[in-house]
Amino acid sequence: MRPIFVRISWSLLATLALTIGLLASGGAYKSISPLPDAGLLVSWSNQLFTLGSVLIGLLIVGLLTVHTFLEPTTKSDLTLAGQKALKTVTRLSLIWAIFNAATAITTLANVLGLNLQQTFAPGVLQTYIFDFAPSRILIISSILALGVALGATLANSLNSAAALFVVSLAAVAYPLTNSHSAALGNHSLAITASVAHGVSMSVWVGALFALYPFIKNGQMAVVNRFSILASACVAALLVSGIVSAVTRMQSFSDLVSTGYGSLVFAKCVLFLIIAFCAIRTRRALALSQRAGAFVVWELTTMALAIGIGVALHFTPPTRLTRPGNSAAEDILGFNFPPAPSMKNYVLGWYPDWFILSVALIGAALYVVGLVRLRQSGITWPALRTGSFLIGVSILIWVSCAGISKYAMISFSAHMIQHMVLAMIVPIFLVLGAPITLALRALPSGTGQDSRNARAWIISLLHSKYSQVVTNPLLVLLIFIVSLYGIYFTSAFAGLMSSHIGHIAMEVHFLITGILFSFLVIGVDPAPRRLPHWAKLILVLVALSVHAFFALAIMQSTTPIGDTWYSQVQPPWLTNQLDATYTGGGIAWAIGELPTLMLLIIVAVQWSRDDARTAKQVDRAADRDEDALLKQYNERLGNLNNSQD
Repeated sequence: MRPIFVRISWSLLATLALTIGLLASGGAYKSISPLPDAGLLVSWSNQLFTLGSVLIGLLIVGLLTVHTFLEPTTKSDLTLAGQKALKTVTRLSLIWAIFNAATAITTLANVLGLNLQQTFAPGVLQTYIFDFAPSRILIISSILALGVALGATLANSLNSAAALFVVSLAAVAYPLTNSHSAALGNHSLAITASVAHGVSMSVWVGALFALYPFIKNGQMAVVNRFSILASACVAALLVSGIVSAVTRMQSFSDLVSTGYGSLVFAKCVLFLIIAFCAIRTRRALALSQRAGAFVVWELTTMALAIGIGVALHFTPPTRLTRPGNSAAEDILGFNFPPAPSMKNYVLGWYPDWFILSVALIGAALYVVGLVRLRQSGITWPALRTGSFLIGVSILIWVSCAGISKYAMISFSAHMIQHMVLAMIVPIFLVLGAPITLALRALPSGTGQDSRNARAWIISLLHSKYSQVVTNPLLVLLIFIVSLYGIYFTSAFAGLMSSHIGHIAMEVHFLITGILFSFLVIGVDPAPRRLPHWAKLILVLVALSVHAFFALAIMQSTTPIGDTWYSQVQPPWLTNQLDATYTGGGIAWAIGELPTLMLLIIVAVQWSRDDARTAKQVDRAADRDEDALLKQYNERLGNLNNSQD
């Protein structure tokens, strides 16, 4: 059967599951007369466009996964099959962009209670499409899909295909950030679980679909690599699925007593069937038996599970909202904490589950690398280990302790969080030399028919992208924009008002700090090395920029981020301008310590490099009996004689 007919059949099966799921759970269209109503056509169109967007997105992610990371190749360029796959990605991405845009329009129409004719009336889309968060997110995802389509027409290397893979994952994940209400509680946990669930599902299902030709041809090397990837995706799906269900249901009895719970239960059953088919498929392939039937059943069950999953998105969850004591607390999703104190800052608990997950995974990978080195008999400096783990610990504290909650309602607390993320955590992480550890712990991959993790790291280090992002002028520009471009514009309040915007800002601060510290004190392999005097100048320039930034905040006549903080002002914070002044002082005070640390580290590294160079010169002189010095003296003598 031709691939196009397989995709159509698979899509129809998912559509059938979506329809049955919506009708059974009560998520299908119901008239809400006499209130404004978008109508049956808009409601069902929105649900079908959403399903189509999900299916197309996972097909694109799957094609990029298989032909970038799993397909055999010993070169940096894509194979002929990979180039053909990119042409398919181009076509699918254009359709994906259309589906995302259509979903945005029908979502807006549903919220406004307008039919399609009214929605396309002059001024409606222009006025509301970017002001309403769900439709704005979908439009951005549509733009990302267009970016994938354009990139796929130009890409011809594994590195460029990997970049397209990252963009496609972003387009898949971004709409999932709008899948939970803060009023239900555990907002950060629920959003993180939803994104992990959607991404892992797209990689697993999409890759299996793209892998089918390799399975038919018995290319076991590709299948074995996929099995490792699939195992990780299944584990992520299992954990994130459980978390998503728990954060959206009131109790486990909802599984059998509510429409939403019945869909969750059905999805769990389908997941078990998929796992059974996957195990049988791997076993048949290991025994060189035909596994096509099990793959077909696996894909069929996946289509049903995806349809049920989209139906869940449109079915109201059973967890009851938790209204706060005020409108401000409803916006925040939590009650105001007590007045700040050292104890509340240090010992409180308000986790950002995304950053917490990334930090724990990073620490776990670092420890695994240490274990591998020890098994190989290779020593690793304890100071590097301690430095990295201290950095991870500080990262977890600043993003998950009480300071994280106070940062949402007080600019001074936010500035503590910013300074620690951007200036203290990166120093410890960079001195931990995680790239060097990875290169020593990972196998070389000699004799393999595809890039392994170590080869990807080396390729990234040698890429033009790395040369660009480690340019000192660009790093300094990013550092300046991070300060002035965010805090002295409306961008800061806009980012604070969105959970995803706040995470993006935290990640931006962290990455900016890591780039700066890597350039100044990095001990890992790097695409460029600055001389030590240039590093000192870079630190001093950054210090000056940061000092002026702190002074500008302290002298501000209006509160920074007032449009956000005025909405969530707690009773114990009586003057936002005082908080702004305090935040500027904190920026000045905290910024001095890490800058001094950087200067001391650069000086120590400079001294050690000079001592190392001197030893090398001395050893060379001992070997050749000061041949260079003799040549130099002889040249001076010749010059002196010629002048005479």
